[in-house]
Amino acid sequence: LVGHHISTEFTSQVAKGLSDSGIQYSEICHGAGIGGKMMGYSALVDDDELMEAAKEAAPGLKLSAFIPPFEQCIPIIPGLADFFDIGRIGVNVDSVPSIEKIANKLKKFKKTISVQLVRTHARDPEFAAHSAKIVEELGAEIVYIVDTFGSMQPQDVTQYVEAIKSNTKLEIGFHGHNHTGLAVPNAIAAWESGASWIDASLMGVGRAPGNTTLEALVTLFQIQGFRQDIDINKLCKTTLEAVLPFFQGPPRITFNNLLFAREKLDFLSEDVLSMMASMVHQSFSEFVSNLRKKIGDKIQLEETDVRDYLKEHGQHYDKLINIMSH
Repeated sequence: LVGHHISTEFTSQVAKGLSDSGIQYSEICHGAGIGGKMMGYSALVDDDELMEAAKEAAPGLKLSAFIPPFEQCIPIIPGLADFFDIGRIGVNVDSVPSIEKIANKLKKFKKTISVQLVRTHARDPEFAAHSAKIVEELGAEIVYIVDTFGSMQPQDVTQYVEAIKSNTKLEIGFHGHNHTGLAVPNAIAAWESGASWIDASLMGVGRAPGNTTLEALVTLFQIQGFRQDIDINKLCKTTLEAVLPFFQGPPRITFNNLLFAREKLDFLSEDVLSMMASMVHQSFSEFVSNLRKKIGDKIQLEETDVRDYLKEHGQHYDKLINIMSH
């Protein structure tokens, strides 16, 4: 929503608001994960500056760091180890063994290890349970079902939680996206099925149509008699005074989001794909459906797939990107 331009001042304000409200954990790092700035993503400051700002503003708030599944992130971990308690490694649900070295580095620094099974819904619950078993064998304590495509419904979430529960002794988490407006119901379904970690953000701020809305989630928990320790008034005050002015409004669901949820796809820039669709004289719906067919059983749509598809239609990816940038 803001191109990763998160300031230390904003981080301090939100961290203090969360802590004062009774929230115990917050993920603080670049939106693309630690080292995001180093890997070429836009950023105002480095991860350590964001974490230090959060710790100074809210000393009691425990921090987590999102760690992409790349070995170049490993040397970054020691410099951040004094700040965070939980290392959350994000990896595609079919690629868990690839993160062994990252997990071992987190063990060395005695961090709680959480593994986020990215694009969980690209594979069935039994496959996710098998991946969770590998997560357990790597020494993690928590495994997350991640609704990357925003394509899950509550009954799906329940099936994935139950499958993982039957196959491991891990604590289970849920990370939802709001492509079809179901992030909050899905989070509730996860909790009712036995998940003990639920990701949420103030005002639902997050990639594309956003994530589970924290204020709504807490309200629903409290209606059922749980989490009375969280001060919903202070939580909403933080949203009104810090988050809303900064983002100028909550994320919104678009037609493109709905298409991506239906096709179980995600891509760095949906706007880029939309423009490319028009250049090959296809509706966005047709374009996305054709890309889904092209990648077959692959979990992730990659730039090379888009390049190949455009080439088949007489267009060149780099040339189109150049045209768009001007």
